[in-house]
Amino acid sequence: MQVTENSKNQNKSLSIRVCTDGLSFCVYTPSSSSPYKYKIYRVKPTISLAANLKEALTHDPILKEEYQRVNILIATPHFTVIPIETFKTEDANDIYNYNFPKDKPQRVSYNILRRSGIAIVFGIEKNVYQLILDDFPRARFYASASTLIEFFSERSMLGANKKMYAYLHEQEMTVFCFEQGKLLFVNTFSTRGVTDCQYYILNVWKQLGLDQLNDALFIIGNEAQRKDLHEQIQYFIENASVIDYKEDFKNTVIKDNNTAMPYDLQTLLVCGF
Repeated sequence: MQVTENSKNQNKSLSIRVCTDGLSFCVYTPSSSSPYKYKIYRVKPTISLAANLKEALTHDPILKEEYQRVNILIATPHFTVIPIETFKTEDANDIYNYNFPKDKPQRVSYNILRRSGIAIVFGIEKNVYQLILDDFPRARFYASASTLIEFFSERSMLGANKKMYAYLHEQEMTVFCFEQGKLLFVNTFSTRGVTDCQYYILNVWKQLGLDQLNDALFIIGNEAQRKDLHEQIQYFIENASVIDYKEDFKNTVIKDNNTAMPYDLQTLLVCGF
């Protein structure tokens, strides 16, 4: 039987990561010997994110191909966690606007994380949302926090101690705390350096009453910062370590990926939402 190019690529997928000041793309082609193709799009700082996205959609060859599935990962600090049993989809807009009243009008979306028993409500810039839907009507939108919570929740089941994960990214740090898969805390902090990161970690650690000898801290993300942060914070937290993404994903579908793909994007590919 003859295998056509279309049949080879029928499971081809595209993931677009959108953050405040940047865009990046990942194409997954299962039939390829190198299935992952990652690209950072060079945005123009003089125009809006929506304008940059429009240019990318118009001119970038990657975004002109056909895909079986398109995932949009929104890296935003503006998200809210709601227990599933109390969440109603019709309340999503009110919940978001109550928590972030100063935001300009957003397209409000949500992810249901059944393994974690929570819903994540988050906002997407309306122009960005519409541009994506115009080109990819079946695109699925995910908050960065959603993929990370699902990934860390499963990892935190190992061992009886509580675990904190500090993810360093885009002048921000998102802190997640779990006990045997149960989410105890999540929040994103603006940071200007390692000192800020250390302050917020120790503050949350104290608030939650974590044990500095038995409970664990894992530092992920920005390569330069995470090493400096580990050196400083190990004086206060005995069980602190740095996670290298190559080691972390060695037994997953992206084990052979050698690109500097953002950690949250890799968790999206691994969790398979």
